[in-house]
Amino acid sequence: MSAFLGPIHYWMYEKILVQEELVARIAAKAVQEGWLDSTAEFVAGESRPLEEIIDEANIHGWLSARIESVEKRYAGLVVGLVTGHEERMADLKAIAYALGSGKAAAADSTAGECYKRIEDCTLDGMPCDGVNAVTDKSEESFSWQQRFDVHGMYWKEAGGRGEDYYALRQQLVAGILSATDFVLTSSGQGKYCLCHKE
Repeated sequence: MSAFLGPIHYWMYEKILVQEELVARIAAKAVQEGWLDSTAEFVAGESRPLEEIIDEANIHGWLSARIESVEKRYAGLVVGLVTGHEERMADLKAIAYALGSGKAAAADSTAGECYKRIEDCTLDGMPCDGVNAVTDKSEESFSWQQRFDVHGMYWKEAGGRGEDYYALRQQLVAGILSATDFVLTSSGQGKYCLCHKE
């Protein structure tokens, strides 16, 4: 392992790869259904080990650029598919749920372990951005505040709505929690809680 690469860099790369996988699955479905001619514009197709591809002279910049790239391609793909075809969102939500289910938290996970699994599978900028701030935690529940939105700008830039990003993310998270006794709730303004299912 490179002396410059630490666990946080590998963790960030794995998070990027999850979003890349979601983009690839959606693009493949779009081609299959005839909604898209080719996946080439949206799918990066890069999954080599981190140490083989990263610019070690600028690790932070390299990871930031990869995050921006996948965010832009994801937004551009989904906005292009659903504009004028809102009915397609049902298929995209099913894809997001299936991906989350494939990465599901263990059935006996605590609330904190569920949060960790969600964090492992979702992108919210770089850790130094401090997007999510934990507000309360126990084995029974886990709450946090999303301090600001790092996704909506990409969707607006693509001519779409940030709400569509969160609708798909909600399904991804539901899949991640599918084997557990927890559900993600939100009281609005970026406030989230993992609570026991009723």
